[in-house]
Amino acid sequence: MIRKNKKDVLEIFNRLKKILAAKPPIQDMVSEVRMMKFKVKPIAGDVSFLQLNNTHLIETLWSLGKLDETFHKEFRYINANQKEVFFRIFDDLYQQFQNQLNKVNIKSELKTNLPQLLELEIFKELPTNKRSN
Repeated sequence: MIRKNKKDVLEIFNRLKKILAAKPPIQDMVSEVRMMKFKVKPIAGDVSFLQLNNTHLIETLWSLGKLDETFHKEFRYINANQKEVFFRIFDDLYQQFQNQLNKVNIKSELKTNLPQLLELEIFKELPTNKRSN
């Protein structure tokens, strides 16, 4: 009997859809986002007025993190003939979350009368492969 290691793309994304629909409380999301090791790097503009604890920002980062976790966990189990579909669905979801991230209002109400240009880079810190001798 041959053990089936390959997974169906639709099963994977249906499971992901259920995870994303059943969001935990915001405090749990904040903790999970911290463990996901997202970093926020200012590129242009004044970051002193930002509200990085914005609920919509946290929810979107959490969703992106879950998408990333699913990708890294399931990619190796996808059949070669399903990889294109996997990438297409993954890319569509990724673009949706990127669009949500671009629409997040993280400005403080105190300085809204001043026109501001702000550009941030949000990235995930990848673990380094440390070798011990």
